[in-house]
Amino acid sequence: MLHEDFYSRYYPAVASSQANASYCEQLYGKNMNQHGFAEVAHLKHLLRETRLGPGQRALDLGCGTGLITEHLAERSGAHFTGIDLEPDAIRQAKKRARGRPDLDFQVMDMAELDFPPASFNAVTAVDTLYFTPLGQTLEGLLPLLKPGGRLAVFWSQGCDPGEPLESFDRRTLPPNFTELGVELNRLGMAYRTLDYSRSDYEHAQRKLAIAESLKAEFEAEGNLFLYEDHIQEANGVIRAFEANAHARYLYLAWWL
Repeated sequence: MLHEDFYSRYYPAVASSQANASYCEQLYGKNMNQHGFAEVAHLKHLLRETRLGPGQRALDLGCGTGLITEHLAERSGAHFTGIDLEPDAIRQAKKRARGRPDLDFQVMDMAELDFPPASFNAVTAVDTLYFTPLGQTLEGLLPLLKPGGRLAVFWSQGCDPGEPLESFDRRTLPPNFTELGVELNRLGMAYRTLDYSRSDYEHAQRKLAIAESLKAEFEAEGNLFLYEDHIQEANGVIRAFEANAHARYLYLAWWL
């Protein structure tokens, strides 16, 4: 429930925060209310690997306010359905997408997907599968893929900020042994990965510098909690990566 409480505060704040808009534009390349490490260039990689195009359909898990979903739809020409548990985020997404035939947004739990089998050519998850029972969610979404469909997931594995570095099991860092890799193996899915670990570290360093430069603006808006979250997120990755306790991948998975 802690992440739900955070996002119920986060989405209304970023909808009007000029400081956060500037932060996202400088860090990610475009303001899409991002919370994570996927830059515009990384999303381009995701679309290239999924080979989505006009006439195809995709499901975006944990879409938030839908701006990343909208970006993916516009860049690919595919129809995207975005789902999220936070009603205010979906309200914002629906308002923007009104009249758009290429977008659909619904309040839905990732662990309780309600779509007919073989509904989608691809399922995307941009730093969102951490917030759901992973095995249950994968079992529910895999039947939704059409024949030849792909699952594309940005996944980070590493030592959490509150966890002692010496107790972190570094054997879980290779792609086959992350939490996601273990579940994909259990389900008998084939997959390959692109390694974003070094990119993640460099992103975290930029995140730290940009957030610090905008601290006064965040504070003046009454949104210091956004600044504090960005700083904590950056410091967590920097600390873990420098201790060889952090990895990040783009997973591309399909049925054997």
